[in-house]
Amino acid sequence: MSKNRLLKISKTLHKWPAIIIAFIAILFAFSGIVMNHRGLFSSINISRNLLPENYRYNNWNQAAVRGAVAIDSTTNLMYGNIGIWKTTDDFKTFKDFNQGFPKGIDNRKIYSVVQFKNTLFAGTQLGLYKNEDAHGWQKVEINTEDRIAELA
Repeated sequence: MSKNRLLKISKTLHKWPAIIIAFIAILFAFSGIVMNHRGLFSSINISRNLLPENYRYNNWNQAAVRGAVAIDSTTNLMYGNIGIWKTTDDFKTFKDFNQGFPKGIDNRKIYSVVQFKNTLFAGTQLGLYKNEDAHGWQKVEINTEDRIAELA
């Protein structure tokens, strides 16, 4: 086999694996940027219908509901990965109670809801919110770099 032929085969064998590896490395870099800067991308929603079936909510699975809080004798709030929902008829029907939260599912991932006097507090993945007298959720500015979920 001649030297030129061997050099040509060697270039071909190095070129295509390098192109494939470079493409994979670019995908890893892009996904790392998205994962490290969640707050920047949190307002972007992707329909769960576009994702594989195991990412879809079915019968309240995947922490769609983490807990419930009784507000009074007839009103309950259910919270979890799909936000906060209000029910007044023993959990038969639900009303959206997410007014005031920013758009994006990461902003509505509720880890805890606590009632203190007449004020509700909700700890989300990206912040702490309060709701006074059902006027909608307002962000509470706290002095931390950590996510609220990491503080719990």
